[in-house]
Amino acid sequence: MAPHAHGLGLCPMRERCSTVAGVAVTRLRVDELMYAWFADRDTPMQIGLLGLFDAQPFQHPDGTIEVARVRGELAARAANVAALRRRVVWTRLGEGRPFWVDDPRFDPLDHIDGTVLPTGAEVADWAANRSARLLDHDRPLWRAEIVTGLPEHRFAVLLVLSHILADGLAAVTLAGTLFDQRPDAAAPTIPTSAALPLPSHARQLRDRARSAVGTLRWPRPTATRRHPTGLSALRQFRAAGRDFAGPEPATSLPRRIGPGRRMGIVHQSLPQLQRTGHELGATVNDLLLAAVTGGLRQLLSARGDNAAGLVLRASVPAAIGRADHQVMNMLVVGLPVGEPDPRRRLASIHRATTQSKTRLRATGGNVIDLPLPTPVVRRVMCWARRVGSRHMTLAVTDVPGPRTPLWLAGARLLSAVPIAPLSTGVSLSVAALSYTDELTVSINADGAITDLDVLTDGVADTFAALHSLACGDTVDRAQRTS
Repeated sequence: MAPHAHGLGLCPMRERCSTVAGVAVTRLRVDELMYAWFADRDTPMQIGLLGLFDAQPFQHPDGTIEVARVRGELAARAANVAALRRRVVWTRLGEGRPFWVDDPRFDPLDHIDGTVLPTGAEVADWAANRSARLLDHDRPLWRAEIVTGLPEHRFAVLLVLSHILADGLAAVTLAGTLFDQRPDAAAPTIPTSAALPLPSHARQLRDRARSAVGTLRWPRPTATRRHPTGLSALRQFRAAGRDFAGPEPATSLPRRIGPGRRMGIVHQSLPQLQRTGHELGATVNDLLLAAVTGGLRQLLSARGDNAAGLVLRASVPAAIGRADHQVMNMLVVGLPVGEPDPRRRLASIHRATTQSKTRLRATGGNVIDLPLPTPVVRRVMCWARRVGSRHMTLAVTDVPGPRTPLWLAGARLLSAVPIAPLSTGVSLSVAALSYTDELTVSINADGAITDLDVLTDGVADTFAALHSLACGDTVDRAQRTS
């Protein structure tokens, strides 16, 4: 966890903008700061994106990759992305909330390294483990690694971003800024403007004291400005409490998360998924949840767990709320692992997601919009996180990516793999990312799950079963109308 991440604040919205050392700064919102609160050594809140590229534009005649040139191309692009130049100034007691500033020592090359995939290593497992390596919280919160030693004339770029910097959707957008829209795009020039030096702690204390005096002169917020926000957040807390009623069934999946990771990957045709969803009356996200449910059933059955009647909870981010905040609303979906019929499993999941989305829209607001001092919000959110982790088994997220190809100085991005972080007590995290006409599903797992291939195969088998059901429905309808 980042040092001094507890900086005191008052009203969350009032704290957003302030002045330090005569410079306007942007204080961290609660939806950003909470990921510093949640992180620990073995479960850092960091997002990984693994891109596999055609290496030929960067390949020497002997087959080696020009890693230095790849680094230079990435650095030139990163230098032009404002979010990647910023770092967090972690404040101390009395200095207000931590805030974003341009890093005066920023050099994009310091964040980009090259490495060779170890002999015998799987790139998926390697990437999952590297994504869990802690970022330096006193620098801009990202790093990239260029990975060589891959077969089939390919190299990879692993981009790791702190969840403080971006959620899954924003992370995909940020990654997109490092790549090109066409193969012949020229590298941008590196900007030469220098950032201002970081303010001293003494200066922060003086500015904070002046700000506090000014705050005392402001009129108190009226009920119409604060009360509805607080009520909507409390309504969502109560609704989430109903979703978490009763303990999560005990299974053989681990609850204690260690430092190691394993990762499985499943690729699916996005147009085929859309056709299957249309035939079966479900969304692509429903199909993803149904496939994960089938995979869990296959894994637990192989382990000898009693799956009869088993329902396991999954948290699913829901983009309902403020567009300028990270996605904080969550659906809690019961996955009917004990149901043997894949069509019934899908129908149950579709009903659950539809009802949960309707309820979220009715409650409105955001669960973090509590009109309370920041230290109190921190305690509430950390308590809710601990309770929630004990009452769910996994997290599942689905992020839309670009539908057209991306390039890096003429090297085409062939596939993109998302890597979602694990959280305390939750040993599985599934992420899906669409790119061009492919949906890539990654299953990030604690290293203790040595039979992850059974789960991965089960997810792929369930997708295939759902496609077969949809094809059967199409044939039956054609026969009835012929």
